Amino acid sequence: MTRKILLLSAIVFLFMAIAPAFSQTEDDVVAQYLKKTEKKQKAKSLRIGFVSLYGAYGKLPNDSPYNKFRSYANSNITALNGSQYLLTGIWRSKQLGVDFGMMITSRIAAKVGFEYWLKMGSNKTSNYDFDAAFDSIGVKDNFNLVSEINIYGVNLGVDYYLLNPPDKKGMMNSIAVRITANGGYYFSKWNIWQGSKSFINSATGYKDVSTESLKGSSVGVSGSIGLDYPIRFWGLVAGVDAGYLYLNMNNIHAHNNLGEELYLTCSNDANDRVDLDFSGLRAKIELKKLFCW
Repeated sequence: MTRKILLLSAIVFLFMAIAPAFSQTEDDVVAQYLKKTEKKQKAKSLRIGFVSLYGAYGKLPNDSPYNKFRSYANSNITALNGSQYLLTGIWRSKQLGVDFGMMITSRIAAKVGFEYWLKMGSNKTSNYDFDAAFDSIGVKDNFNLVSEINIYGVNLGVDYYLLNPPDKKGMMNSIAVRITANGGYYFSKWNIWQGSKSFINSATGYKDVSTESLKGSSVGVSGSIGLDYPIRFWGLVAGVDAGYLYLNMNNIHAHNNLGEELYLTCSNDANDRVDLDFSGLRAKIELKKLFCW
């Protein structure tokens, strides 16, 4: 008898424990599923990244050391046969670049990028007469009077959104306003005509012949303010910036066959060394793609 009572009590207890599970409505089941899904989404926060391609246009100093060198060289080189093909100055710059970045807070993005400057300077072939400033090499027919500069650099930057940063889904919903700070390291290569003792040997103080291009490197920093606008095509964002870049390379040099340092001057004074100053105002347009993961 006691055994039957215990068995009956166990059955009743089991039924009371299981019954509520079967008594749940369809709405209850859906609500529980949505609640679990919401918890999983909260536990997994989305990261927002971006890649951007841009082009920039800069205004360079009119009285830069390079332009002073250009004036000095042109005053000591005569173009023959009515030719006007002397060295041209560098007053503007054009750059192409790519940035990769991610949002590190709701308003701040960190990025890393690469930038290439389109070739600047001149490359002319004509007949020239060089005077004593260039070792009196005299008349040169069909001479390639080249003076061209290439620059490239890598940089790190931070964007701070003052207005309308990307939302939590990585979408730009309206015009955004941001400020940007960049710091990078740039490299230059100055390819200049060969065949005359137009360089100063830093070891001897006398003029010498270079067998290679002039090279230099320097840190560059910039700041700008910009706008981002969603163009509603494939999630792309168009951006414009206006700012200032400081980039002054003050150790431009080459070497002779003995490995001695050579440099150029922009006057007859051996101490009047030519630097490459490419600081100035800069405008930039970019196309940016935001994504999440």
